Amino acid sequence: MGHDVSEATLCAWCDAMADLLDLPIEAGDRAEIIANLRVIARQMQFVADFPLDDRVEPAAVFEA
Repeated sequence: MGHDVSEATLCAWCDAMADLLDLPIEAGDRAEIIANLRVIARQMQFVADFPLDDRVEPAAVFEA
């Protein structure tokens, strides 16, 4: 599997998204948000590491 995301990267990501969204984060909530970002990054790595054959076609997009 790929590499783990560093604590510094998760903290920077949290701060950047809060700034971008103009979302104030309470000091007590920041650790929980970073913990959730760590879980999301770990889950994303499973998707990114999944081997696909070069001949696989993307799924069709259906719109209503």
